[in-house]
Amino acid sequence: MTKITVDYLRKLVVEQLAFEHENAKNVFAEELGILKEEEPPGGLEEVTFNSLSAIDFFLKDGERSSLEEQGEMTFRISRASEPAGEIVQDFFDSLYEGKRSGFLTYYSNEDLASMNLFLVDGHNAGFAIKTDGDIVSVHNNSSLRGLSSLFMNEAKAQGGTKLDHFDGFLTGLYRKYGFNDVYQIYQWEEQYKPKGWNYDTIDLLNPSQSVYAEALLKMYPEAKDEPRSNLPNEEVEVIAESGVKELINPNLKYNQYLYGRPDVIFRKL
Repeated sequence: MTKITVDYLRKLVVEQLAFEHENAKNVFAEELGILKEEEPPGGLEEVTFNSLSAIDFFLKDGERSSLEEQGEMTFRISRASEPAGEIVQDFFDSLYEGKRSGFLTYYSNEDLASMNLFLVDGHNAGFAIKTDGDIVSVHNNSSLRGLSSLFMNEAKAQGGTKLDHFDGFLTGLYRKYGFNDVYQIYQWEEQYKPKGWNYDTIDLLNPSQSVYAEALLKMYPEAKDEPRSNLPNEEVEVIAESGVKELINPNLKYNQYLYGRPDVIFRKL
């Protein structure tokens, strides 16, 4: 017979609270329609890594100083067709120098060697382009500022044609640089939530943060002032940015974004 002690009762309480907490999470996930038994989709960690790195890159550009003051900059380049071992290693070191990228070492030296790498000479800042035109590893772990236009324009000039990111902060920025063709959307799935994600609030109805905003405001204009009361709590077809059709529950999607769980957006020029 089990002896009833204070420690035993405390253990029971802790176990019950843990059970209730996990059950509440599952109920919330079930309500969002995200409890599935499929394997995590390939590339989700890669999207997370590149989104966090790019967010850090663009946020630093808010601390602008003129490029003229920093002097002329040149890129050290390693081509996928003929990798330069020293540059590949220096790019690897540059990419993982920053605090944000520390949560995940996604690309190995071998991965980077198969890409076209562009590293600012003398600084931990650069970007990479895969052989299919996918722009990745945009980062700035240096004291340089004001690099956004330089990097984005150079990436396009060097054959960069597409990129992916989580909806939110990067949405308006990538549009600004010409990546206006959304060709695919992958909806957030809680059981595959990315390691290291920051869960910052995103406004589903703000066009600079959401591919759904314009369509939803057109469909439900009254939602602009009272979104929770005026967005329907049922699945509807929404024609998102670039005419991509998605079946979503607007009310749940609003709450999903509010709690920092945005969808993945795939863009091209």
